[in-house]
Amino acid sequence: LWPLLWMQRWQAQKQQLSASANNIANATTTGALPTPQSPASTVYKPLTVSYTALENGGVTANVTADENGFSPVYNPSDAYANAEGLVAAPNVDISQEIVNLMEAKTVFKANVNVLKTQDRMLGALLDLIK
Repeated sequence: LWPLLWMQRWQAQKQQLSASANNIANATTTGALPTPQSPASTVYKPLTVSYTALENGGVTANVTADENGFSPVYNPSDAYANAEGLVAAPNVDISQEIVNLMEAKTVFKANVNVLKTQDRMLGALLDLIK
């Protein structure tokens, strides 16, 4: 059971790491503002990760795109600019994404230390049995 819980936590942090990396990489990916005639936009939709605790003590991560995660920005030279010079720019908070990356790194390190401790404990137990 323990390796399954560790793997679930590792997968959840991996998804957070991936979402934050995507958000940072696409922070400047603009698109056309949605209109009643064309409600779809090509703007990057920032990813958010929510965690759900499982009954067995594990965790699962759910990654969703924020459909309203953009703001109109004045940039008349952009290829997606409308007649008023506005484009849709993603609402990506780079500082928050860096914090998310640092948190994921810390959790990865903690999980590795837990595995090392478990390995040492099992080794010590096997030494006692000999």
